[in-house]
Amino acid sequence: MVHVKLSDFLSRIVSEAEFDVEINAGSTISDFISVLIEGLGAEFRKAIVDRNGKLHGGIAVILNKRFIPPQQIEEHTISQKSNLSIIPIAGGG
Repeated sequence: MVHVKLSDFLSRIVSEAEFDVEINAGSTISDFISVLIEGLGAEFRKAIVDRNGKLHGGIAVILNKRFIPPQQIEEHTISQKSNLSIIPIAGGG
């Protein structure tokens, strides 16, 4: 099981802030996000990925308290008992 924690913005879309999801051995973060999208629906999908299925530039993935750069989510594997957070990145100047 992977423990998922969503930002306040995303948790309002799916009505849950934290939950556990079963994963297959050897899954990448990208695979896992696809599973989340399938389970959480179209509004969640629109909030985190673009039309091509790539993470929006304003979304960060944190795996076990470590930021995973967007270009690494397709190669980086995720294991059982991991903690994954999906949060928007604040911008500004």
